[in-house]
Amino acid sequence: MARFSTDADLVTWEPTLMAELAAPGQRLCSGSDGATSGLSLTSVTSHFGDAGIEPGHVVRLVTAEGDDAGCHRVLSVASQTELLATQIGRADDPVDLPSGAAWRFTIDTFDPQAEEVRFELLARLGLAVDEDGGDGEALVLEPRVLRRASVFACLAMIFEGASGSAPEGRNLAAKAALYRRLYDKELSTLRVRLDRDGDGRGDDLRAPGSIRLQRG
Repeated sequence: MARFSTDADLVTWEPTLMAELAAPGQRLCSGSDGATSGLSLTSVTSHFGDAGIEPGHVVRLVTAEGDDAGCHRVLSVASQTELLATQIGRADDPVDLPSGAAWRFTIDTFDPQAEEVRFELLARLGLAVDEDGGDGEALVLEPRVLRRASVFACLAMIFEGASGSAPEGRNLAAKAALYRRLYDKELSTLRVRLDRDGDGRGDDLRAPGSIRLQRG
């Protein structure tokens, strides 16, 4: 099951997201023995494969002294103790990680929010459930056209969820409202082509329009 946006896509819009709003219970992996060289991050105490780390997840690096070295997009998992990553936005032209050892690192995820948004978008397109009980995601000819809508909806949900308990709740609520407006605007102009016969060409065009995404 593919999501329409990744954690790295969210961080492109909100660079401090993983540092400030990591979701409780949604941490995939962490450690304090990270070593970097080139694109490689290794940790002998980690099990990246078993943790479910995937391309598009985000690893945050902090020095042993507590200095933030930023968030980096996971490119691949090379082994249980090694992954490859690069700067956010440089997946097609990878840039080496900052070199060092004894990195503290965390890999948090907002995949659950992205999965909820995926369901909402497919439902709006009339593709949530087919006659076999599955969804119709495979009919979407160019899933990337849904990326921005997914990003905006995810960020709206994330900031809404955090606004109630955080001291800066009013600012977070304002951000949630901003991303909800961007989401509604994106949906109002979105056109999604469907390939119903598998020939790689569009057979149908869907315009999902504007909806109000509700948290379950």
